[in-house]
Amino acid sequence: MTEKKCMKIVILGAGAFGRLLGVFLSRGEHQVVLVDPDQEVVAAMNDKGIGFMEADAVDPDAVSYVATTAFGHASEIDSCDLVVLAVKSFNTLSAIQAAQHLVRATSPVVTLQTGLGNIETLERVVSRQNIIGGFTFMAATALGPGVVRQGGAGKTYLGELDGSISERLSNVCTMFSECGLECTPVRRITGRLWSKVIVFSAINALSSILQVKNGQLLDDMESLTLLKRLVDEGRKVAEAQAVDLVFHDLYQLLFDGCRRTAQNLSSMLQDILAGKQTEIDDQCGALVRFGEQAGIATPTQQTMLELVRLLSKQQQENRLENRLRS
Repeated sequence: MTEKKCMKIVILGAGAFGRLLGVFLSRGEHQVVLVDPDQEVVAAMNDKGIGFMEADAVDPDAVSYVATTAFGHASEIDSCDLVVLAVKSFNTLSAIQAAQHLVRATSPVVTLQTGLGNIETLERVVSRQNIIGGFTFMAATALGPGVVRQGGAGKTYLGELDGSISERLSNVCTMFSECGLECTPVRRITGRLWSKVIVFSAINALSSILQVKNGQLLDDMESLTLLKRLVDEGRKVAEAQAVDLVFHDLYQLLFDGCRRTAQNLSSMLQDILAGKQTEIDDQCGALVRFGEQAGIATPTQQTMLELVRLLSKQQQENRLENRLRS
């Protein structure tokens, strides 16, 4: 019988999803270390651990704590077996640069981010052979410094960039699954990632503009029409870029996503409400840019991009004004 190997896993980014990932991976008795520049979050996690609330919890005080270690900068860590990217896309470059010393020749670097362009950004710092692409349909809501509520269950997919099902890919997927993350190794990770971005950029953008939970997007014909229009434009861009989407029924993926995370606030809406920068430029913005390259018009994507930018700017200005008044 092979002895189970306990790994030292460094998660870059301790936002809602990074915390949720930390909770699950800690269940496998692995040493989990989180890195985040927010000192309040780092202090809270080092003091109490990661606060975790189940998706179906009714009692607002039903929070359990999972012991972990957190640092404000990756330079404080000397080594690890696995690096997982859970930062926002606009922080990918700075995060991997700070953690470059942790990546050995054969070390896997897993990206579980939503957005297009993260893999290309990672390739500027580490070898393409180090990178395992991935994404998840799990959802999470940040409740306070170091606390997270699971917003919905969902599968996680990982894939080598060359399309192979390597031993290390299988090992990482097995480890994730043993920790409670339903994880599947796949051959065509790029097409699957595009499928997710097309669908969830639509959910993120529209839920942010309407300021509603994900499930409410299916309640009105008008919002459903906009969602479908966004998905259709994204599909045309992917086809023009010769991307095999793998998930060919994007409408079903859309409906499933809204229903599975019905009570969740999208990550983009959470960022807007918190006065933080959003990933709109790496989601709708990326689809607009790829569309322009291929000569494909994306008017609805462009409108969502501009509206979310304005909404985010307004929210940040309002929060600043309120702080100055207090």
